Amino acid sequence: MYLIVGVDPGTTTGVAVLNFRGEPVDLFSSKDLSMDKIIHRLVKSGRSSVIATDVNPAPGFVSKLAAQLGARVYTPPESLSVSEKIDLTRNHKTSDAHQRDSLAAALFTFNRFKNRLQKIDSMNLGDDVKHLVLQGHSTSEAKKMLQEEEPEAVIEPPLREEREPTEEEKQIRRLEKQNLSLRKQLEERDREIRDLLKKISATKRAYRVELRREDEIKRRDFSLKSMESSLQHMRNRLEDLEELSRLWKKLSKGEVKPIGVFPEVYNGYTVVLRRLKKKDLDLLDKVKVAFTPEKANHSILASRNIFVTGIEYLREVSGCYFISADDISKLTKAAVSLEKIVEDYRSHRIT
Repeated sequence: MYLIVGVDPGTTTGVAVLNFRGEPVDLFSSKDLSMDKIIHRLVKSGRSSVIATDVNPAPGFVSKLAAQLGARVYTPPESLSVSEKIDLTRNHKTSDAHQRDSLAAALFTFNRFKNRLQKIDSMNLGDDVKHLVLQGHSTSEAKKMLQEEEPEAVIEPPLREEREPTEEEKQIRRLEKQNLSLRKQLEERDREIRDLLKKISATKRAYRVELRREDEIKRRDFSLKSMESSLQHMRNRLEDLEELSRLWKKLSKGEVKPIGVFPEVYNGYTVVLRRLKKKDLDLLDKVKVAFTPEKANHSILASRNIFVTGIEYLREVSGCYFISADDISKLTKAAVSLEKIVEDYRSHRIT
């Protein structure tokens, strides 16, 4: 009996065996299953025509097993997906994923050759022809090969005197043998080239699939980073809003005071974050206390009797500046003291 064998190699190896009607003959899986054990079990069932796998390209174990059994390796155009394997084996009982995958590989191969096998049945050509077709030959080639193997009727040649062949005849025989050997080598090379072209085509498809997968991953990573950035921005805004909410509550209780950002002035207070220009001087009339990190502003503000200090007293949330009531009180006292000193100095100069 000829066999279609599906193999799923690995730490646990699964093996499925079908006959030429697509019926399971054997199905087993085991850990650390050696090649010798598999070969021994398969030989007991029959002669392997095809060793099938569910992935493309075929694993090295499958190729070596096929070579040992003199069978052809068959792979799907692209590796079978889990859903495809489940669909192929839905009418069969399997004990684990390895049995399922090996059975799916065997059934997929049988389905690919099913019509040709049925046509051979309709021609009453038998399993030997099917075996050769599965090995990669056409039906006509298989028939011819089997006919050549049939023993011809032995016809006794007429007795004739034996003679030594001439050198020319010997040379012709040697050339005929060389020609036959070269033809076989060329056929083998052609077969290897076809197999390599199939593998190259499969590798290109797998590479294109992998490139698309990498592009998709990059797009997802970029989208994820963008979402993470937006989320962090929203978190920061939320923290600012919460902080503003707390400050407004303190503001309503009189615990903090708002500070205007120049040219805005709140209750005589402003923060000057840039260097003052001549056009700004007319806007300083309402300023009593100015906060500024620019040292160049100090002399300009002081010359207009404005109390000047740094911004270390201030708190800033989302561009809004605040100062505690305690710090305002301290600065107010300092400002009053400064005014008194200036007035005393002016009075002393006048007298």
